[in-house]
Amino acid sequence: MRIATSSSTAPKASEAIQDIAREISEKISSPSLMLVYYTETQDAEAIKRELNVHFPNTYVIGCSSCQGSMTDKGYVGGHSISVWAVEDADGAYGSALCELKEGDDIAESARIVLSRAIDSSGRPGELPALITLHATPGYEETILQAIREELGVNIPIIGGSAADDGVSGKWSLMDNARVTSEGIAMAVFFPSARVSYSFHNGYAAIGSSAVATKVDGRTLVELDGKPAFDVYGKWYFNATGNAIDPDGLFAQSTLFPLGRQTGEIHGMPYYTLSHPATVSPEGGIQMFCNIQEGETVHFMSGTTEMLVSRAGRVVDSANDHDKNTCDPIGGLAIYCAGCMLHVSDSLHSVAANMRLSMHHAPFICPFTFGEQGQFLGGEIAHGNLMISAVLFHKDEL
Repeated sequence: MRIATSSSTAPKASEAIQDIAREISEKISSPSLMLVYYTETQDAEAIKRELNVHFPNTYVIGCSSCQGSMTDKGYVGGHSISVWAVEDADGAYGSALCELKEGDDIAESARIVLSRAIDSSGRPGELPALITLHATPGYEETILQAIREELGVNIPIIGGSAADDGVSGKWSLMDNARVTSEGIAMAVFFPSARVSYSFHNGYAAIGSSAVATKVDGRTLVELDGKPAFDVYGKWYFNATGNAIDPDGLFAQSTLFPLGRQTGEIHGMPYYTLSHPATVSPEGGIQMFCNIQEGETVHFMSGTTEMLVSRAGRVVDSANDHDKNTCDPIGGLAIYCAGCMLHVSDSLHSVAANMRLSMHHAPFICPFTFGEQGQFLGGEIAHGNLMISAVLFHKDEL
């Protein structure tokens, strides 16, 4: 199993993919699978077309990323494309994508995509060692539930929701055949190397909590029977001494999200985070993920320094998942776009921390509008302001 990465900021997709193909081909001759991350300014149709020319026998899935991406070579921002490729003659890989239309059954669509991806790998009836999931925002919990039901067990998942540069709907997904602004894409991995994983946030609950007493879709309407924004605003003031600006909620809440306890390890709770986005007309809070009525919601806190260092620590956690772990062959990571925007001046340091934790092995990391992963306790979840990581190891299965 060999992994290679490459990025380009060339103005035209044809030039960018030509440069990327040249660099990838210096390390691996016939990739089994390619993951492609690109900014909203890119011509996704042209990327798809050029990849098919240069890699006609390679499965491809692609996802738009907010303002850039990271690889083992560092942070690349602006008009850019980054590619992760794996060649594994002793493994098997497959991918599939579906375009969603109004009224489609999301769960059934997710099951179809998963089935097609597994069929394309040539391993029907087998459980993959890993699934990479990318979907356009809004359906993530339904998709994860469909995957769990279809497979019957929790399989490690690393995923991120398609993003653009300004939460304006200019996101997209792609595979070898199509590009869509509403859809679900998956790649399945049956690698010859062992997989380890980690899913973390690094924030801490700081005491305040309430029950979600009214929810409407992704809008948290009431906490303990009171308008959710009023409750959140009180928590924020108590923590910072400042009143929160309703028009600046997304940016100001990055270090103060809401969390729901997902499980605990050695008596220490861990949380799935939800990032407040905007204030609804009725005084609720519109979120980037679902919160269920009756769930306890905790007020969480983090620091800028934590957001810079945490990516490397999450990779370290994945590397320590099995005490017999060897140095990784390579890896995948997902880093929240909200966190990225908050630490935009320190992204080279974030990339450097990840590179050290990856032992300089090739990796790729897009910036997404929602993250999916598997906690060390086994739970699969969709959250915000999260970091997800997967490593592939030299010790073979």
